[in-house]
Amino acid sequence: MKGKTKQLSRPALEIVASRFRALSDASRLQLLQCLFKGEQSVQELCQATGMSQANVSKHLSLLSEQGIVGKRREGLFSYYTIVDNSIYQLCDIVCGAVGKRYSEVMRELAGNE
Repeated sequence: MKGKTKQLSRPALEIVASRFRALSDASRLQLLQCLFKGEQSVQELCQATGMSQANVSKHLSLLSEQGIVGKRREGLFSYYTIVDNSIYQLCDIVCGAVGKRYSEVMRELAGNE
């Protein structure tokens, strides 16, 4: 690891790996993308993503276990929000890098035609 990152113990690295595993699913990333707009109910997330309620709930549960999202109940409804603000930075970094790489690949492909 480059820069000011200190060396982590194996147990700490396992925690980091768990966090990355939680973020390694496109459906969970889609839910987080929706939650970037603010708190939303499970029903709103189902409508926005086209996923079933069971699927949304399963993914939100995993994100909650990792401390990425928080849950609030109001009557019969559950509302979720992002509680780990580092997720915004992480997604900006990764999405920016992916966008840059995608642009490079597209330029290379266009040059080969």
